[in-house]
Amino acid sequence: MSIQELAPRDVWQYFYQITQIPRPSHQEEKIQQYILDEAARLGLPAERDARGNIRVCKAGSAGRENEPGVILQAHLDMVAQKNSDTVHDFSKDPIRTVVKGDWVHADGTTLGADNGIGVAMILAVLADPNLSHPPLEGLFTASEEVGLEGALAVQPGWLQGNILLNLDYEEEGELCIGCAGAVNGDYTLPLQYEALDGQGYQLRVRGLKGGHSGVEIHLQRGNAIKILARALQTLHEDKDYALKLAGITAGDLRNAIPREADAVVALSGSQLAAAQQTLHELTAQIRAELPAEDQGLQISLEPGEAISRILDGQSAARVIAVLRNLHNGVDRMSVDIPGLVETSNNVAVVRTDDTLRVRCMLRSSVDSARDDLAARMEALLNLAGGSAAYTGAYSGWKPQPHAELVEKLAALGEKIYGKMPPVKAIHAGLECGILYTHYPHWQMAAFGPTIVSPHSPDEKVNIASVARSYCWLVSYLNSRKNI
Repeated sequence: MSIQELAPRDVWQYFYQITQIPRPSHQEEKIQQYILDEAARLGLPAERDARGNIRVCKAGSAGRENEPGVILQAHLDMVAQKNSDTVHDFSKDPIRTVVKGDWVHADGTTLGADNGIGVAMILAVLADPNLSHPPLEGLFTASEEVGLEGALAVQPGWLQGNILLNLDYEEEGELCIGCAGAVNGDYTLPLQYEALDGQGYQLRVRGLKGGHSGVEIHLQRGNAIKILARALQTLHEDKDYALKLAGITAGDLRNAIPREADAVVALSGSQLAAAQQTLHELTAQIRAELPAEDQGLQISLEPGEAISRILDGQSAARVIAVLRNLHNGVDRMSVDIPGLVETSNNVAVVRTDDTLRVRCMLRSSVDSARDDLAARMEALLNLAGGSAAYTGAYSGWKPQPHAELVEKLAALGEKIYGKMPPVKAIHAGLECGILYTHYPHWQMAAFGPTIVSPHSPDEKVNIASVARSYCWLVSYLNSRKNI
Protein backbone atom coordinates (compact mmCIF):
# COMPACT_ATOMS: atom_id res chain seq x y z
CA MET A 1 0.00 0.00 0.00
CA SER A 2 1.25 3.50 -0.88
CA ILE A 3 1.09 6.22 1.76
CA GLN A 4 -0.83 8.29 -0.80
CA GLU A 5 -3.82 6.02 -0.20
CA LEU A 6 -3.96 6.73 3.54
CA ALA A 7 -6.37 9.13 5.24
CA PRO A 8 -6.57 12.04 5.53
CA ARG A 9 -5.63 11.87 1.88
CA ASP A 10 -4.46 15.50 1.50
CA VAL A 11 -2.06 15.19 4.43
CA TRP A 12 -0.53 11.93 3.23
CA GLN A 13 -0.25 13.08 -0.37
CA TYR A 14 1.67 16.13 0.78
CA PHE A 15 3.85 13.95 2.99
CA TYR A 16 4.57 11.68 0.03
CA GLN A 17 5.72 14.68 -2.01
CA ILE A 18 7.93 15.77 0.88
CA THR A 19 9.58 12.32 1.09
CA GLN A 20 10.57 12.65 -2.58
CA ILE A 21 12.59 15.80 -1.91
CA PRO A 22 16.02 15.48 -0.23
CA ARG A 23 16.08 17.73 2.83
CA PRO A 24 18.83 16.98 5.34
CA SER A 25 19.80 19.96 7.47
CA HIS A 26 21.68 22.62 5.49
CA GLN A 27 20.51 21.04 2.23
CA GLU A 28 16.99 22.45 2.20
CA GLU A 29 16.91 24.55 -0.96
CA LYS A 30 14.72 22.05 -2.85
CA ILE A 31 12.11 21.70 -0.11
CA GLN A 32 12.05 25.47 0.34
CA GLN A 33 11.42 25.93 -3.36
CA TYR A 34 8.68 23.29 -3.22
CA ILE A 35 6.89 25.26 -0.50
CA LEU A 36 7.17 28.50 -2.48
CA ASP A 37 5.94 26.80 -5.65
CA GLU A 38 3.00 25.22 -3.83
CA ALA A 39 2.04 28.58 -2.31
CA ALA A 40 2.08 30.11 -5.79
CA ARG A 41 -0.07 27.27 -7.12
CA LEU A 42 -2.59 27.94 -4.35
CA GLY A 43 -2.52 31.67 -5.01
CA LEU A 44 -1.14 32.47 -1.56
CA PRO A 45 1.47 35.15 -0.88
CA ALA A 46 4.75 33.75 0.40
CA GLU A 47 8.22 35.00 1.19
CA ARG A 48 11.53 33.48 2.22
CA ASP A 49 13.88 35.28 4.59
CA ALA A 50 17.66 35.38 4.35
CA ARG A 51 18.05 32.22 6.46
CA GLY A 52 15.57 30.13 4.46
CA ASN A 53 12.51 30.42 6.69
CA ILE A 54 9.29 30.71 4.70
CA ARG A 55 6.06 32.52 5.58
CA VAL A 56 2.87 31.69 3.67
CA CYS A 57 -0.25 33.78 4.33
CA LYS A 58 -3.91 32.97 3.91
CA ALA A 59 -6.65 35.50 4.66
CA GLY A 60 -9.37 34.59 7.14
CA SER A 61 -12.59 33.07 5.87
CA ALA A 62 -15.57 35.33 5.22
CA GLY A 63 -16.70 36.87 8.48
CA ARG A 64 -13.49 35.83 10.28
CA GLU A 65 -11.05 38.28 8.77
CA ASN A 66 -10.60 40.22 12.02
CA GLU A 67 -10.13 37.30 14.40
CA PRO A 68 -6.72 36.81 16.08
CA GLY A 69 -4.32 35.37 13.53
CA VAL A 70 -2.99 31.84 13.94
CA ILE A 71 0.54 30.79 12.96
CA LEU A 72 1.03 27.12 12.06
CA GLN A 73 4.69 26.19 12.45
CA ALA A 74 6.87 23.22 11.47
CA HIS A 75 10.48 22.77 10.35
CA LEU A 76 11.58 21.69 6.88
CA ASP A 77 14.78 19.73 7.53
CA MET A 78 15.16 16.13 8.68
CA VAL A 79 17.79 14.10 10.49
CA ALA A 80 19.75 12.02 7.98
CA GLN A 81 20.52 8.64 9.56
CA LYS A 82 20.76 5.24 7.92
CA ASN A 83 21.78 1.72 8.81
CA SER A 84 25.35 0.85 7.87
CA ASP A 85 24.16 -1.72 5.33
CA THR A 86 21.65 0.63 3.64
CA VAL A 87 22.62 2.26 0.36
CA HIS A 88 21.15 5.76 0.42
CA ASP A 89 22.39 9.24 -0.50
CA PHE A 90 20.40 11.79 1.49
CA SER A 91 21.54 14.57 -0.83
CA LYS A 92 19.67 13.14 -3.82
CA ASP A 93 17.69 9.97 -3.02
CA PRO A 94 14.00 10.02 -2.03
CA ILE A 95 12.93 8.36 1.21
CA ARG A 96 11.46 4.90 0.56
CA THR A 97 8.35 4.56 2.73
CA VAL A 98 6.81 1.28 3.89
CA VAL A 99 3.36 0.72 5.41
CA LYS A 100 3.48 -1.98 8.10
CA GLY A 101 0.23 -2.51 9.95
CA ASP A 102 -0.65 0.66 11.82
CA TRP A 103 2.64 2.40 11.06
CA VAL A 104 4.58 4.08 8.28
CA HIS A 105 8.33 3.32 8.29
CA ALA A 106 11.25 4.04 6.00
CA ASP A 107 13.44 1.39 4.40
CA GLY A 108 16.66 1.49 6.41
CA THR A 109 16.74 5.26 6.93
CA THR A 110 15.11 7.92 9.02
CA LEU A 111 11.58 8.58 7.80
CA GLY A 112 11.47 12.34 8.23
CA ALA A 113 8.01 12.31 9.82
CA ASP A 114 9.89 14.57 12.22
CA ASN A 115 8.77 17.12 11.06
CA GLY A 116 7.53 16.31 7.56
CA ILE A 117 4.13 15.29 8.89
CA GLY A 118 3.77 18.72 10.51
CA VAL A 119 4.70 20.39 7.22
CA ALA A 120 2.17 18.22 5.40
CA MET A 121 -0.61 19.12 7.83
CA ILE A 122 0.05 22.83 7.38
CA LEU A 123 0.01 22.52 3.60
CA ALA A 124 -3.25 20.53 3.76
CA VAL A 125 -4.85 23.31 5.83
CA LEU A 126 -3.60 26.01 3.46
CA ALA A 127 -4.89 24.05 0.45
CA ASP A 128 -8.37 23.33 1.86
CA PRO A 129 -10.92 25.66 0.18
CA ASN A 130 -13.77 24.54 2.44
CA LEU A 131 -12.22 25.01 5.87
CA SER A 132 -13.49 27.93 7.95
CA HIS A 133 -10.54 29.57 9.65
CA PRO A 134 -9.09 32.82 11.01
CA PRO A 135 -6.20 34.58 9.26
CA LEU A 136 -3.41 32.02 8.87
CA GLU A 137 0.35 32.10 8.50
CA GLY A 138 2.29 28.97 7.70
CA LEU A 139 5.78 29.31 9.18
CA PHE A 140 8.23 26.78 7.76
CA THR A 141 11.56 27.06 9.53
CA ALA A 142 15.00 26.01 8.33
CA SER A 143 17.71 23.85 9.93
CA GLU A 144 15.89 23.05 13.15
CA GLU A 145 17.78 19.80 13.68
CA VAL A 146 21.19 21.47 13.89
CA GLY A 147 20.64 24.02 16.64
CA LEU A 148 17.26 25.51 15.70
CA GLU A 149 19.11 27.86 13.38
CA GLY A 150 16.10 28.98 11.37
CA ALA A 151 14.05 29.94 14.40
CA LEU A 152 17.00 31.86 15.82
CA ALA A 153 17.03 33.96 12.64
CA VAL A 154 13.31 34.86 12.60
CA GLN A 155 13.04 38.62 12.96
CA PRO A 156 10.65 40.60 15.17
CA GLY A 157 7.69 42.02 13.29
CA TRP A 158 7.82 39.53 10.41
CA LEU A 159 4.85 37.50 11.67
CA GLN A 160 1.48 39.09 12.33
CA GLY A 161 -0.49 36.45 14.24
CA ASN A 162 -1.12 36.24 17.98
CA ILE A 163 -1.34 32.47 18.40
CA LEU A 164 1.27 29.87 17.45
CA LEU A 165 0.55 26.16 17.03
CA ASN A 166 3.75 24.14 16.73
CA LEU A 167 3.24 20.78 14.99
CA ASP A 168 6.57 19.24 16.00
CA TYR A 169 5.36 17.13 18.93
CA GLU A 170 5.52 13.36 18.89
CA GLU A 171 3.12 12.01 21.51
CA GLU A 172 -0.42 11.98 20.17
CA GLY A 173 -3.18 13.12 22.46
CA GLU A 174 -0.88 15.27 24.59
CA LEU A 175 -0.54 19.03 24.65
CA CYS A 176 2.95 20.38 25.05
CA ILE A 177 3.37 23.80 26.63
CA GLY A 178 7.09 23.89 27.54
CA CYS A 179 10.50 22.61 26.47
CA ALA A 180 14.19 22.57 27.32
CA GLY A 181 16.85 24.92 26.08
CA ALA A 182 20.25 23.72 24.91
CA VAL A 183 23.82 24.57 24.00
CA ASN A 184 26.31 22.89 21.66
CA GLY A 185 29.49 21.72 23.36
CA ASP A 186 32.69 21.17 21.36
CA TYR A 187 35.62 19.57 23.16
CA THR A 188 39.13 19.29 21.73
CA LEU A 189 42.31 17.62 22.88
CA PRO A 190 45.63 17.87 21.00
CA LEU A 191 47.13 14.49 20.08
CA GLN A 192 50.62 13.18 19.46
CA TYR A 193 51.37 10.23 17.20
CA GLU A 194 54.25 7.84 16.71
CA ALA A 195 55.11 5.64 13.74
CA LEU A 196 54.03 2.04 13.60
CA ASP A 197 53.99 -0.14 10.52
CA GLY A 198 51.75 -3.08 11.27
CA GLN A 199 48.42 -4.81 11.22
CA GLY A 200 45.42 -2.73 12.15
CA TYR A 201 42.27 -4.07 13.75
CA GLN A 202 38.72 -2.72 13.64
CA LEU A 203 37.00 -2.42 16.99
CA ARG A 204 33.30 -1.91 16.31
CA VAL A 205 30.16 -1.27 18.37
CA ARG A 206 26.91 -2.17 16.62
CA GLY A 207 23.32 -3.21 17.34
CA LEU A 208 22.12 -0.29 19.46
CA LYS A 209 18.80 1.44 18.94
CA GLY A 210 19.91 5.04 19.37
CA GLY A 211 17.19 7.66 19.24
CA HIS A 212 16.41 11.28 20.08
CA SER A 213 18.89 12.81 22.51
CA GLY A 214 16.15 14.82 24.19
CA VAL A 215 12.85 13.00 24.41
CA GLU A 216 14.48 9.56 24.73
CA ILE A 217 17.51 10.37 26.90
CA HIS A 218 15.77 9.12 30.05
CA LEU A 219 15.35 5.63 28.58
CA GLN A 220 19.05 4.96 29.26
CA ARG A 221 19.73 3.44 25.89
CA GLY A 222 23.28 2.53 25.10
CA ASN A 223 25.57 5.21 23.74
CA ALA A 224 27.97 3.63 21.23
CA ILE A 225 30.74 6.14 22.03
CA LYS A 226 30.62 5.44 25.75
CA ILE A 227 30.57 1.68 25.12
CA LEU A 228 33.49 1.95 22.71
CA ALA A 229 35.48 3.89 25.33
CA ARG A 230 34.71 1.20 27.90
CA ALA A 231 35.92 -1.51 25.53
CA LEU A 232 39.10 0.45 24.77
CA GLN A 233 39.81 0.95 28.46
CA THR A 234 39.24 -2.75 29.18
CA LEU A 235 41.77 -3.81 26.55
CA HIS A 236 44.19 -0.95 27.22
CA GLU A 237 44.51 -1.74 30.92
CA ASP A 238 45.45 -5.37 30.23
CA LYS A 239 49.12 -5.14 29.29
CA ASP A 240 49.04 -8.61 27.70
CA TYR A 241 47.12 -7.18 24.75
CA ALA A 242 49.58 -4.35 24.10
CA LEU A 243 46.68 -2.33 22.67
CA LYS A 244 47.54 0.81 20.70
CA LEU A 245 44.93 3.31 19.52
CA ALA A 246 45.15 4.73 16.00
CA GLY A 247 41.85 6.58 15.61
CA ILE A 248 38.13 6.83 16.37
CA THR A 249 35.11 7.56 14.18
CA ALA A 250 31.76 7.53 15.96
CA GLY A 251 28.35 9.19 15.79
CA ASP A 252 26.90 11.63 13.28
CA LEU A 253 24.65 14.26 14.83
CA ARG A 254 24.46 16.10 18.13
CA ASN A 255 20.79 15.35 18.67
CA ALA A 256 20.96 11.62 17.90
CA ILE A 257 22.10 9.08 20.49
CA PRO A 258 25.00 7.37 18.66
CA ARG A 259 24.23 3.82 17.55
CA GLU A 260 27.58 2.88 16.01
CA ALA A 261 31.20 3.56 16.83
CA ASP A 262 34.53 2.44 15.34
CA ALA A 263 38.12 2.51 16.48
CA VAL A 264 41.27 1.47 14.65
CA VAL A 265 43.71 -0.26 16.99
CA ALA A 266 46.88 -2.30 16.98
CA LEU A 267 47.60 -5.22 19.31
CA SER A 268 49.64 -8.32 19.54
CA GLY A 269 48.30 -10.73 16.91
CA SER A 270 48.89 -13.64 19.24
CA GLN A 271 46.43 -12.08 21.65
CA LEU A 272 43.58 -11.56 19.15
CA ALA A 273 41.55 -14.56 20.26
CA ALA A 274 41.97 -13.67 23.93
CA ALA A 275 40.97 -10.05 23.27
CA GLN A 276 37.91 -11.20 21.36
CA GLN A 277 36.92 -13.39 24.30
CA THR A 278 37.36 -10.47 26.69
CA LEU A 279 35.09 -8.35 24.50
CA HIS A 280 32.56 -11.17 24.32
CA GLU A 281 32.40 -11.21 28.12
CA LEU A 282 32.22 -7.40 28.26
CA THR A 283 29.35 -7.40 25.75
CA ALA A 284 27.36 -9.73 27.99
CA GLN A 285 28.02 -7.48 31.00
CA ILE A 286 26.90 -4.34 29.19
CA ARG A 287 23.80 -6.01 27.72
CA ALA A 288 22.71 -6.79 31.27
CA GLU A 289 22.91 -3.07 32.04
CA LEU A 290 20.92 -1.97 29.00
CA PRO A 291 17.17 -1.89 28.21
CA ALA A 292 15.48 -4.55 26.09
CA GLU A 293 15.76 -2.62 22.82
CA ASP A 294 19.58 -2.68 23.07
CA GLN A 295 20.02 -6.40 23.55
CA GLY A 296 21.37 -6.66 20.01
CA LEU A 297 24.60 -4.98 21.14
CA GLN A 298 27.72 -6.39 19.48
CA ILE A 299 31.33 -5.45 20.22
CA SER A 300 33.63 -6.97 17.65
CA LEU A 301 37.37 -6.97 16.96
CA GLU A 302 38.51 -8.06 13.51
CA PRO A 303 41.63 -7.64 11.34
CA GLY A 304 41.61 -4.47 9.24
CA GLU A 305 44.02 -2.59 7.00
CA ALA A 306 47.65 -1.93 7.73
CA ILE A 307 48.37 1.21 9.75
CA SER A 308 51.36 3.56 9.73
CA ARG A 309 50.91 5.48 12.97
CA ILE A 310 49.33 5.25 16.41
CA LEU A 311 48.67 7.65 19.25
CA ASP A 312 51.51 7.80 21.71
CA GLY A 313 50.85 6.28 25.10
CA GLN A 314 49.96 9.51 26.86
CA SER A 315 47.58 10.69 24.13
CA ALA A 316 45.80 7.34 23.99
CA ALA A 317 45.35 7.29 27.76
CA ARG A 318 43.94 10.83 27.74
CA VAL A 319 41.50 10.08 24.91
CA ILE A 320 40.16 7.03 26.69
CA ALA A 321 39.94 8.89 30.01
CA VAL A 322 38.07 11.84 28.48
CA LEU A 323 35.56 9.64 26.65
CA ARG A 324 35.01 7.48 29.73
CA ASN A 325 34.42 10.45 32.02
CA LEU A 326 32.49 12.96 29.91
CA HIS A 327 29.00 13.00 31.38
CA ASN A 328 26.38 11.30 29.22
CA GLY A 329 22.65 10.95 29.83
CA VAL A 330 20.45 12.45 32.53
CA ASP A 331 22.20 14.80 34.95
CA ARG A 332 19.20 16.11 36.95
CA MET A 333 15.45 15.52 37.09
CA SER A 334 13.05 18.44 37.43
CA VAL A 335 12.12 19.37 40.99
CA ASP A 336 8.91 21.02 39.76
CA ILE A 337 7.44 18.57 37.23
CA PRO A 338 7.52 14.87 38.26
CA GLY A 339 9.13 12.61 35.66
CA LEU A 340 10.58 15.44 33.56
CA VAL A 341 14.31 15.46 32.81
CA GLU A 342 15.75 18.84 33.73
CA THR A 343 19.37 18.59 32.54
CA SER A 344 21.21 16.12 30.31
CA ASN A 345 24.08 15.69 27.88
CA ASN A 346 24.48 13.56 24.77
CA VAL A 347 28.04 12.58 23.83
CA ALA A 348 27.22 12.54 20.15
CA VAL A 349 30.17 12.63 17.73
CA VAL A 350 33.86 11.73 17.99
CA ARG A 351 36.58 12.18 15.38
CA THR A 352 40.37 11.98 15.62
CA ASP A 353 43.07 13.49 13.42
CA ASP A 354 45.70 15.73 14.95
CA THR A 355 43.08 16.54 17.55
CA LEU A 356 40.42 14.64 19.42
CA ARG A 357 37.12 16.35 18.63
CA VAL A 358 33.98 15.55 20.61
CA ARG A 359 30.62 17.12 19.85
CA CYS A 360 27.88 17.14 22.46
CA MET A 361 24.46 18.63 23.07
CA LEU A 362 23.68 19.83 26.57
CA ARG A 363 19.99 20.37 27.35
CA SER A 364 18.17 21.90 30.31
CA SER A 365 15.01 23.73 31.20
CA VAL A 366 17.12 25.70 33.71
CA ASP A 367 19.89 27.80 32.15
CA SER A 368 22.03 27.84 35.29
CA ALA A 369 21.92 24.03 35.56
CA ARG A 370 22.91 23.73 31.89
CA ASP A 371 25.81 26.11 32.45
CA ASP A 372 26.92 24.20 35.55
CA LEU A 373 27.08 20.94 33.59
CA ALA A 374 29.04 22.72 30.86
CA ALA A 375 31.52 24.02 33.44
CA ARG A 376 32.07 20.54 34.87
CA MET A 377 32.69 19.08 31.44
CA GLU A 378 35.07 21.90 30.55
CA ALA A 379 36.98 21.29 33.79
CA LEU A 380 37.51 17.66 32.75
CA LEU A 381 38.93 18.72 29.39
CA ASN A 382 41.18 21.26 31.05
CA LEU A 383 42.57 18.60 33.37
CA ALA A 384 43.37 16.43 30.34
CA GLY A 385 45.10 19.32 28.55
CA GLY A 386 42.19 20.10 26.23
CA SER A 387 39.63 22.87 25.83
CA ALA A 388 35.91 23.47 25.43
CA ALA A 389 33.80 25.85 23.36
CA TYR A 390 30.05 26.48 23.49
CA THR A 391 27.80 27.83 20.74
CA GLY A 392 24.15 28.13 19.80
CA ALA A 393 22.77 28.53 23.31
CA TYR A 394 19.05 29.08 23.61
CA SER A 395 16.66 29.15 26.54
CA GLY A 396 13.71 26.89 27.10
CA TRP A 397 9.97 27.62 26.86
CA LYS A 398 8.35 28.25 30.25
CA PRO A 399 4.96 26.54 30.62
CA GLN A 400 1.78 28.62 31.04
CA PRO A 401 -0.75 25.90 31.91
CA HIS A 402 -3.66 28.28 32.49
CA ALA A 403 -3.42 30.24 29.25
CA GLU A 404 -6.69 30.57 27.32
CA LEU A 405 -5.20 28.78 24.31
CA VAL A 406 -4.25 25.78 26.41
CA GLU A 407 -7.70 25.53 27.96
CA LYS A 408 -9.40 25.84 24.53
CA LEU A 409 -7.22 23.14 22.94
CA ALA A 410 -7.65 20.86 25.93
CA ALA A 411 -11.45 21.14 25.73
CA LEU A 412 -11.40 20.32 22.00
CA GLY A 413 -8.99 17.45 22.62
CA GLU A 414 -11.33 15.98 25.21
CA LYS A 415 -14.07 15.76 22.57
CA ILE A 416 -11.73 13.89 20.19
CA TYR A 417 -10.07 11.54 22.68
CA GLY A 418 -12.81 11.09 25.24
CA LYS A 419 -10.58 12.33 28.02
CA MET A 420 -8.76 15.50 28.94
CA PRO A 421 -5.39 15.59 27.13
CA PRO A 422 -2.34 15.53 29.40
CA VAL A 423 -0.63 18.92 29.45
CA LYS A 424 3.15 18.45 29.49
CA ALA A 425 6.58 19.95 29.03
CA ILE A 426 9.37 17.99 27.28
CA HIS A 427 13.13 17.61 27.50
CA ALA A 428 13.79 18.53 23.92
CA GLY A 429 14.22 21.68 21.91
CA LEU A 430 11.16 23.18 20.30
CA GLU A 431 11.31 26.39 18.38
CA CYS A 432 8.57 27.94 20.50
CA GLY A 433 10.97 29.15 23.18
CA ILE A 434 13.20 30.91 20.67
CA LEU A 435 10.30 32.50 18.79
CA TYR A 436 8.81 33.68 22.07
CA THR A 437 11.83 35.93 22.70
CA HIS A 438 10.80 38.08 19.72
CA TYR A 439 7.05 37.63 20.11
CA PRO A 440 6.36 37.67 23.87
CA HIS A 441 2.66 38.45 23.31
CA TRP A 442 2.02 35.08 21.67
CA GLN A 443 0.14 32.21 23.22
CA MET A 444 1.66 28.91 22.12
CA ALA A 445 1.07 25.17 22.23
CA ALA A 446 2.45 22.10 20.44
CA PHE A 447 0.85 18.79 19.47
CA GLY A 448 1.11 16.14 16.76
CA PRO A 449 0.89 12.45 15.88
CA THR A 450 2.81 9.65 17.55
CA ILE A 451 6.34 9.28 16.16
CA VAL A 452 8.54 6.54 17.59
CA SER A 453 12.37 6.57 17.48
CA PRO A 454 12.86 9.87 15.66
CA HIS A 455 16.45 10.55 14.56
CA SER A 456 17.08 6.84 13.96
CA PRO A 457 16.36 4.39 11.11
CA ASP A 458 13.69 2.86 13.35
CA GLU A 459 11.59 6.03 13.07
CA LYS A 460 7.91 5.36 12.41
CA VAL A 461 4.67 7.33 12.57
CA ASN A 462 1.31 5.95 13.64
CA ILE A 463 -1.22 6.25 10.84
CA ALA A 464 -4.39 6.68 12.90
CA SER A 465 -2.71 9.27 15.11
CA VAL A 466 -2.08 11.46 12.07
CA ALA A 467 -5.81 11.54 11.34
CA ARG A 468 -6.75 12.38 14.93
CA SER A 469 -4.07 15.06 15.27
CA TYR A 470 -5.21 16.67 12.04
CA CYS A 471 -8.78 16.58 13.29
CA TRP A 472 -7.64 18.36 16.47
CA LEU A 473 -5.92 21.05 14.41
CA VAL A 474 -8.89 21.57 12.09
CA SER A 475 -11.32 21.61 15.02
CA TYR A 476 -9.41 24.44 16.61
CA LEU A 477 -9.18 26.47 13.40
CA ASN A 478 -12.86 25.88 12.70
CA SER A 479 -13.93 27.14 16.12
CA ARG A 480 -15.25 30.67 15.97
CA LYS A 481 -13.28 31.98 18.93
CA ASN A 482 -9.67 30.88 18.82
CA ILE A 483 -8.91 31.81 22.39
